[in-house]
Amino acid sequence: MIHPSMASPARPGSPGGLVRSMALRLWSDPWIWSAGVQALSSGMSLVVSVVAARLLGVADFGVYALVHAGVALLGVLQYQLVAGPMMIVAGRRSRSADYFGTVARAAIVVSLLVGAAIAIYAAVLIERPAGSVGWALPLASLVYAAGYIVHDNAKRLAFARGWSRAGFAYELARHLVFVALLFAVWLIHGVDTPILLACGGVSAILASLPAFLDALRTRTRGSLRRTVGRHHWVLGRWLVLVVFVSAAHEQIVTILAGSLIDQDASAALRAVQVLFGPLLVLMMSLENIVPRQATNRLRVGGRAALARYLLRVLVLIEIPILVICLIVGLYGASILGWLMGQGFASFGRVAAIMALAPPVTMCREIGVLYLRTTGNTQGVFFAFLTSAVVTVAAIYPLIHTFGLEGAAATAILGHGVSTAAILFQVWRLRPGLDRPSPALA
Repeated sequence: MIHPSMASPARPGSPGGLVRSMALRLWSDPWIWSAGVQALSSGMSLVVSVVAARLLGVADFGVYALVHAGVALLGVLQYQLVAGPMMIVAGRRSRSADYFGTVARAAIVVSLLVGAAIAIYAAVLIERPAGSVGWALPLASLVYAAGYIVHDNAKRLAFARGWSRAGFAYELARHLVFVALLFAVWLIHGVDTPILLACGGVSAILASLPAFLDALRTRTRGSLRRTVGRHHWVLGRWLVLVVFVSAAHEQIVTILAGSLIDQDASAALRAVQVLFGPLLVLMMSLENIVPRQATNRLRVGGRAALARYLLRVLVLIEIPILVICLIVGLYGASILGWLMGQGFASFGRVAAIMALAPPVTMCREIGVLYLRTTGNTQGVFFAFLTSAVVTVAAIYPLIHTFGLEGAAATAILGHGVSTAAILFQVWRLRPGLDRPSPALA
């Protein structure tokens, strides 16, 4: 008789063994957790925007959209110097805890600077929501911006260190705290734009505490800070300029539409952006995994291996993007009215125009990844500079002539020009040309 403890629980080829093996692979696969983070973030962004649009109305939702546009713009800017270079550096070889602690300290400082900048922007440039206290919007904007930046860096730190499940936990904690906090405040006081922003910022800060408490236990030295700062600057300096010269795209268009037309225009553009939020967040999720994998492919197989890898990623992601954009382009008015309220149903033509952006943007982002991985970020800058010149020249005439639809067309024009210029740079550096890679020099 065989004792039960001696029996094999599941043979490798048995159904139970296959299921267990697949479950373990999924549990340890960073792609799964990265996709989970982006799905959760995108889903909650949609939910929050829908709730905000219905609670606040079109005009006050426009105020929320203007604050969010400013934060998103500065968030992309700081990413190029803080987390973006970290993802590339961590992909080349393992890094010490002191390195990640130094990056974490820089992220905290940057989050405070961004918060202060957004508070000034809200105080000077944005008309206050009806009935709100004079200082409420700037203060809430500061909290929202600081929380947005610090939480984004907490997730990036987790993925860069290989702690993908922790990155997902930070995202989940943020949304759970936000829902509980907003519900409690709504019961006690009610919700307006400053309260919505403040709840978003506080929940993000609280959810980020575990990541930063762990990182701040490490040592930091002046020499290490200088080395990290110099290395990140070399990797990100041209991309910082890219953000400046490419700012004439969706976020700046949203801000200018609010200034040149009215806050309803900003609300319309933000509402349409929300429809494409899942796609844009999906593209952003590539930053958690693809740069590290791309660096490895370049190191092992050269530019040909890098190009093949990025092309597979493009095909995999572009197909669902095209399907969703076609649906939104055809039925945008109905979708906006159903989600946001009937006040937004009149923006269907804006949705149809903006549906052209995600497929084009995805091609551009893959091209930027190729140029960034091979160290040719200067080419990225000049591509976006060309796009910015064209967009700035066209933005006022298009808005003046076509109004809100002209603002949407301006964003598409900018994306199209920048994508064409980026792909031309990639073609010039195609794998068939035997040129040394600055990234590996």
